[in-house]
Amino acid sequence: MKKVPFERFHRLFYPQVAAVIAATDGERVGGLLASSIMPVSFNPPKVATALGKNHTTTQLVEKSHHFSVNWLSHEHVEKMELLAKPAEPTTVDKLKESGLMHRPGENTGAPILVDASAYLECQVTTRLDAGDHILYVAQVVDARAVDDFGEYWGFRV
Repeated sequence: MKKVPFERFHRLFYPQVAAVIAATDGERVGGLLASSIMPVSFNPPKVATALGKNHTTTQLVEKSHHFSVNWLSHEHVEKMELLAKPAEPTTVDKLKESGLMHRPGENTGAPILVDASAYLECQVTTRLDAGDHILYVAQVVDARAVDDFGEYWGFRV
């Protein structure tokens, strides 16, 4: 087997389904494309995500202590490309720039993407410094999916 350099070990985890993490502090809205998302508890329902410290969205999560996780269908892949890049300047609303409309979540106010096939609304319960990222564990306070979401593995996007 070939040795994988440490700076590229994360590529061993791909392919993964990327989702849009979105947050707001009431004034600014941010969104980024993330693949470091996983369920960590069924009872209570919790997820974890790792966000880069230098991202505007991370700053918004730090202030608000909430975020949403939004899954989009393949039809929106071009809109998601902008979310994979850092915003310059940090005052740019990448969701708006990419054409992704959002509304406030009913429980936390976190931005929910109107075109999402599924989403989670999350309240941060634990924060851990993880090097150049911050690991957030968050309680899921709402979970929604399109009507054809099946009970078990029956999800079409």
